[in-house]
Amino acid sequence: MVGWGLCSGAPNSRSPVVGLVPVDVDGNAFQFGEMIKLKTGKNPLAYNGYGCYCGLGGGKQPLDATDWCCHAHDCCYGRLKLLSPGCNPVLVSYKYSTRGSQIVCGAGTTCEKIACECDKAAAECFKRTLRTYNKRYSNYSNLRCKGSSPSCYRS
Repeated sequence: MVGWGLCSGAPNSRSPVVGLVPVDVDGNAFQFGEMIKLKTGKNPLAYNGYGCYCGLGGGKQPLDATDWCCHAHDCCYGRLKLLSPGCNPVLVSYKYSTRGSQIVCGAGTTCEKIACECDKAAAECFKRTLRTYNKRYSNYSNLRCKGSSPSCYRS
């Protein structure tokens, strides 16, 4: 997942939010990190450099369910770039709010709204695959990745 490797992490703790509260942060990498922290409770840096797709670059066969989340996120960003030429989903800031542990993407340009939805989907995927997260795949060298890269498009 290109770009969120620059994530500086999320605040160490947050009290649960009740109601709809706007999140006021700048930059997609930080926003994505906030979503990951909210959904998984993990430091978002735990996903940077994970497997063959989480972090900069990405290729070959995903190693596990978490790595498949990152592959899907890469695909989502790729589709967004085709849909909205000139959009850089890695850098665009977007509006979102939270209601408890739910993420609600807000208004904005097509680029902003879909980038938010891509990040939200990845954070939710990380939550679903939390129990299969494997520390052995942290800081995994892309040189160790094998096989062919799966298509983003299903036939």
